[in-house]
Amino acid sequence: MVAIERAGVPAVGIAARSFARAWQSCVDGWGQPNAQFVTIPHATTGQQADFIHRMVDEQIDGIIQALTTIPASSGAKRGPRAAGQATETFTVDMDETPAGMDAVNRFLTERDWSDGIPVIPPTPAAVEQMLKGTKRAPQDVLMVMEPGFGLATVEKIAINAVMAGCRPEQFPVLLAAIDCLAKPEMNHRDMQVSGHTEAPIILVNGPVAKKAGINFGTTAMGPGVVNSANTAIGRALRLCLINIGYCNAGAGDPNFIGLPTKFGMCIAENEEVSPWQPYHVDRGFKADESAVTVVTVTGPTTIIDPRSKTHEDTLNNIASMMFYPNSGGGSWIKGWQSAQVGHTNKRVPYQGPYHPILLSPSRAVIMAEAGMSKQDAQEWLHQNSRVSLQSALGVGGMPTDADGNWLHHPELQHLADDPDATIPALESPEQFLLFVTGGSTHYANFFYGTYGIATSPVEDV
Repeated sequence: MVAIERAGVPAVGIAARSFARAWQSCVDGWGQPNAQFVTIPHATTGQQADFIHRMVDEQIDGIIQALTTIPASSGAKRGPRAAGQATETFTVDMDETPAGMDAVNRFLTERDWSDGIPVIPPTPAAVEQMLKGTKRAPQDVLMVMEPGFGLATVEKIAINAVMAGCRPEQFPVLLAAIDCLAKPEMNHRDMQVSGHTEAPIILVNGPVAKKAGINFGTTAMGPGVVNSANTAIGRALRLCLINIGYCNAGAGDPNFIGLPTKFGMCIAENEEVSPWQPYHVDRGFKADESAVTVVTVTGPTTIIDPRSKTHEDTLNNIASMMFYPNSGGGSWIKGWQSAQVGHTNKRVPYQGPYHPILLSPSRAVIMAEAGMSKQDAQEWLHQNSRVSLQSALGVGGMPTDADGNWLHHPELQHLADDPDATIPALESPEQFLLFVTGGSTHYANFFYGTYGIATSPVEDV
């Protein structure tokens, strides 16, 4: 839309009313704040054609007016600050009155610079202290955060880390998580602007977990003082996505219903009691190194496993969760997804989704005592979590060449006419991300992944 306007062709967008703020945030970010649009009552997804026509027909006069009227000129509400430019500072007066004590939070709320929960004031001294938690320079840029194209400098990340309640020893974990988001396979842009209830989960491995005070035992994803590091790191990432990426609720982030998981999720593996090698070793790191893995997920669903007597009982319970049709339901058969590389026309294919299964130590022990390695368990899930090939092909069928040959997985084309044919829900066993954490119990949490996965080292400070 913005590109069409810049080419000199008048254009008018049509957006559902619930997308109005998201539209404005998007065109602001692209430097075209006056891009014209009209609104219709409902999103068109899944609606019948005649209903869509009625909604649009009711806006014909508005469309004509938008096409024939030059909008009043106004600058974009905000834009990315150039790298190396001095950070803008503000002065907020505080006193001992209730209003004075809350002055900073009111100031941030008025500008939509918060997640809605009271923050720690990011004073220059507090930010300087946070920066001592890294060897990186304050103006180093880790990524361009979408949809507002904000430059995620180390200093800006530190500001948000202070607001979230992080300590300097936790800062390297946050920086590593943003290093992960910067990789194309994370599909960061789609995660930010999706109406889906998806959010990043930070998985921590190695010595940094203890150094940062991350809880990996009982209630590790719950509230409480014992989880202060988990909460602060997860929240800091969300504040960065809001304040640097301009992904504000209802604007850059049009998530229709949302989930509490969007406030932030960070958890470490309980390596001390796990019978298997740590997850970062699966990803190519040494056990004594520290690494962070980030996956975009929705959910979770609790796996209740109190009556399992064998490892197959437990695995069957996990496998029963694998059939959310729009997240890994055999969609790999049509080829990999792809993500845009930065602000170029290049796209990178990636394998996905990855489904994190946060497995309590006792559930992992059940499998280990039966002689199963983690890879054995992943292979079992891969072979036994299956979907109908016909459902995976869907209404549109498979992409084919001019001769009708499948462009992807031609070795399976002979199954196309078999109504009973099945394929694995996910393409490879590694996409069942087994992560041993929490207290020893019969529960586990299952998240549906949505895009790719990335793992980055944590700097040793």
